[in-house]
Amino acid sequence: MDQTLSSLQSTLPCRDSQIEQLYNLYAYKDEPLVESVYIYGGPSTGKSIVVTTLLERLKIRHAVVNLIECYTARIVFETILNKFSGHKMDPQKPLPYARCDHLMDFIFNLQKLSLENDLNGSVLVLDKAEELRNMDFNLLAGFLRFKELSGISISVIFLSEVVFEKYYSTNIVEPIKVYFPQYNKDELLEILSLDVDCARKALTSDADELFEFDEDFYRKYLNVFLSVFYRTCRDLSELRYMSRKNFVKYCQPIINKERTISDSMALWRNVAPALKASLEVLYLRVDSAQPQKKFGENLAQSLELPFYAKYLLIAAYLASYNSVKDDKRLFMKYHGKKMKTRKDVNVKSKVSEQLNTQLGPKPFTFDRLLAIFYSILDDKVGFNNNLLVQVSSLVELQLLSTTSDNCCLDGQKYKCNVNFDFIHGISRMVGFNIRKYLSDFSHV
Repeated sequence: MDQTLSSLQSTLPCRDSQIEQLYNLYAYKDEPLVESVYIYGGPSTGKSIVVTTLLERLKIRHAVVNLIECYTARIVFETILNKFSGHKMDPQKPLPYARCDHLMDFIFNLQKLSLENDLNGSVLVLDKAEELRNMDFNLLAGFLRFKELSGISISVIFLSEVVFEKYYSTNIVEPIKVYFPQYNKDELLEILSLDVDCARKALTSDADELFEFDEDFYRKYLNVFLSVFYRTCRDLSELRYMSRKNFVKYCQPIINKERTISDSMALWRNVAPALKASLEVLYLRVDSAQPQKKFGENLAQSLELPFYAKYLLIAAYLASYNSVKDDKRLFMKYHGKKMKTRKDVNVKSKVSEQLNTQLGPKPFTFDRLLAIFYSILDDKVGFNNNLLVQVSSLVELQLLSTTSDNCCLDGQKYKCNVNFDFIHGISRMVGFNIRKYLSDFSHV
């Protein structure tokens, strides 16, 4: 057993204490299975990979359910049953293992499934568990006492980015809590250093003959890379992507035989502008070497957003860069006659530094987003879960960001993260004139 623990800690570096905690909870088969575990920490801190790798190494039957994808209680229940039973839905007739309209239906069908295929000793992993706050009030309490409620020895692991106190629930059993902190600079350096073989492969297509370099050379590059990126980004996935992409640029003078491996300062001076340019396109996955004005068009073509998601993003941009007091004038057809003031006369002489589109995005409420969305959309579409999912997808893609907690009393607030070039490209794809609805350009 100790050999398995050591193997896990060497495979997943910088998470020794968390792995040991989870190992002690699940590795010993002769002990009672823990009822629930709440694992929390920021994005890209290793929560999912540690849990799934641990359960696979210990050969524990488990089902992983992402609550972003399962946005209603019914879909959550049916997905859990499908995964534990191995049921695959026919694309022609997508019928689940069993239909579950509420929690008791789910418990009944799970008990029935356990009689056919013993589920005792299994683990249910609920990823993005903070979404439970937006679902039926009894779901959180039900999953926290799932073992007692179902009569089956199934442990529930919650994976979340928020602390447990944010759930604002009373009379519930608190789970065992395991915290995954953000990686510090030394830990990121150690983890990224493991990608040295991938870095060698990345050079294959750019060099006619590969030069040999050791891990020390790659670590020196990572030190340079993190000196630029660490303060701005702690997301391991994005840092891994950016480090691999810029490593080719770092080695370009060596490939061209202009410099040698020992010329570290010259290599740093050569790659510094490229690293700073890459900061401007974090999370967008585009080539920073392209002209800045073409970013919007290239991104709009590569993202392939759904039709309504494009209009939601346009509405979000308008909400971020227009003042609330201009909404009536910009989005209502019959808004009444407006008296011209000195401010309106002087608006034409507004310098670019004073434009809203140059000052950065402002937060807006979800209600305002929907109001603008319906005013600019020609189609008559009702409010449904599909729109909510598309807003969540825009947040996941980091095209929008949340500026308030999900439980705030005055509603969720967002900010639009894209620039004008990008939104102009999206607008052209759907045939929408965005300049007409921006207060900076509406007077032109």
